[in-house]
Amino acid sequence: MTKQRTQGLLTWLGITVLASLAGSDLYKTDFSIHWPVYLLPDRKFLLALGVLIVVGAWVYGLWLTWKEKRPPLLDRVQNWLSRIPPWLRGLLSLVLLLLPAYFFLFSPAGFYFSNQAYWLKLATLCTAALIAYLILFPQSSGLKGILQYSSMVCLTGAIYSMGAGLNQVTSYPFSLNWSEGNRFWDYSMMFGIDRYIIPAGKPAVAFIEKGRQFLWSIPFLIPHSGIDLMRLWDELVWIIPALVLGWVAVLGQGQFTGRKGMARLWPWEIFFGFWSYIFLTQGPIYPTLILCAILVVIAVRLKKLWVSSLLVLLAGYYAYISRWTWVYAPGLWAGMLALLDLPKPDFRNEKWKELKRPVILGLAGYFGGQFLPRLINWATIGFNQNAQLGLVIDPTINITRSPLLWERLLPNATFSPGILLATLWAGLSLVILLVWSFKRGLWQPNWLQQLGMIIPGLAFLGVGLIASIKIGGGGNLHNLDMFWVFLLLVTAWAGKEIIPRIPEIGTLRNSLVFLACLSLLIPVTYTVQYGAPLSLPAQGLTQASLAGINKYVMKYNQKGEVLFMDQRQLLTFGYIQGIPLTSDYEKKYLMEQALESNANYFKQFDEDLARHRFVLIISEPLHYVIKGDDVNFGDENDDFVKWVSVPVLCYYEPLQTYTHVGVQLLVPRKQTLQDTRFTCPG
Repeated sequence: MTKQRTQGLLTWLGITVLASLAGSDLYKTDFSIHWPVYLLPDRKFLLALGVLIVVGAWVYGLWLTWKEKRPPLLDRVQNWLSRIPPWLRGLLSLVLLLLPAYFFLFSPAGFYFSNQAYWLKLATLCTAALIAYLILFPQSSGLKGILQYSSMVCLTGAIYSMGAGLNQVTSYPFSLNWSEGNRFWDYSMMFGIDRYIIPAGKPAVAFIEKGRQFLWSIPFLIPHSGIDLMRLWDELVWIIPALVLGWVAVLGQGQFTGRKGMARLWPWEIFFGFWSYIFLTQGPIYPTLILCAILVVIAVRLKKLWVSSLLVLLAGYYAYISRWTWVYAPGLWAGMLALLDLPKPDFRNEKWKELKRPVILGLAGYFGGQFLPRLINWATIGFNQNAQLGLVIDPTINITRSPLLWERLLPNATFSPGILLATLWAGLSLVILLVWSFKRGLWQPNWLQQLGMIIPGLAFLGVGLIASIKIGGGGNLHNLDMFWVFLLLVTAWAGKEIIPRIPEIGTLRNSLVFLACLSLLIPVTYTVQYGAPLSLPAQGLTQASLAGINKYVMKYNQKGEVLFMDQRQLLTFGYIQGIPLTSDYEKKYLMEQALESNANYFKQFDEDLARHRFVLIISEPLHYVIKGDDVNFGDENDDFVKWVSVPVLCYYEPLQTYTHVGVQLLVPRKQTLQDTRFTCPG
């Protein structure tokens, strides 16, 4: 059997498996039982006809593969497509790449396909990308064609991922997920605090990192901005920084010497931004950390050391005020990238002087995260003699406050693949590609540069794994954020050497193309599992619920203090007006304290509930349901029930529950609840 036939049969086997899985998904979806009325009598006939066509196409394709032939019409179609202007082929290809996102996320047909139709989505993306590839590159073939096709799959996957977020932009007044509404309240407290009535002597405090709050608070600089604009901004900050990081990392680096002199591989530079986005979406990675990485990349690429140092200093400071675990990342990234820019750095023969730039940039990031915040505090609130100025942050202080759920490293109910397997799936092919390129001489960092990558890379990986098994984490790969950004930056700097050398090599190597294709396709297989059309309650039901909540809030506000434990965005965007803000006991912060079993904090909470401090509480529907660790985030649910739901239900009873919008109104009980399932505090 020839090599070409073997490769063809293996490819056809892969297509067969994917098509079979997609067909199974199609049969199991709601779409299979929602036939138009006029087609119901012919349903069996149409199903049989469809199966016959698919089987016939499969047999014909297998015969062509065995005979090592091309479809007779393919050459004619390719020649015809070649005569179409490139701009028109590009436009047609773009429309095809957009179609899967539109079909599954925005069209009415998308409601028939649940989140379980994974293989059908993946097959649809691959098919759309194949047709787009044939239109855009009609004469392409071989390894180059395979690489181009994989790039098209990656592009349509990135578009799908963007659509999965952008279809959530709506003016719907209630929260779309567990924490969205209160997050919007958090963000508004920086630039939109004038939207609230704040009682005298009761400072309003949002428990959120300033760096993150600043980025998401920008829409509140616009007077009377609504919840739809906030949701649009929320999605854009998840998309644009990741694109920009990819672009600034490779801009101008894809240069090679061609027959007509220096040329730019600008398609590589543009495409890398989209790959950067979908690669980081596997986390997903918070935009605040990506902004730090953008500052670092710009700093390393600038020539003036003092300007670069200031940018890395700023990145270190912004990392600190965004999330304390990121504090050392900018300095490590900057030092590593500056080291990779040096030609064979060493300590011998006066070459050690070249190490000044990596060292200074690394120290700038360290100073910006470790010392600058304290200097700013001293300058603004005065010097505190009792404050300790440590050289490093003690990570055990935060780790020991919460339980570590080691079982989440392996497949579990919260995250089905488990952290370890998902991490291997998301990043192993890229690591192997980098190692293979080094072994084959396409990329040649010396021993010092290798150490400059391996040591911080292992540190980022270790910190991410530990953070992922803390209770409250482990639902995805976002706690490995510093590692994913590190891997992306190393890839960009390796590409600086690898991409320009491809024309020198003359032909693409099988191993290189295989590993590159895996690195392009795997992020698509990860992100396509998410996304569904936006499903909301009927508008009339939503408006009636909002009117009912307004009525009760206005009534009870005249009797005393009203607590919005949840749904604070109703105050933020003016859906409920004239109510003084009580910033205490916000749901997310209650959850954080519950996960740490902070009995001292909940002592005051229990006392306020027992004395009926609040005449009305707005919450999500509360129940006493202990789930255990066999369900999604079961441990977190049980802690919230123990520390929050039980005390509230002991002293308050539901007045009205609006199930469709996820809101419950609670008022004080006349007598403390007696329930054999739990003991009330106090």
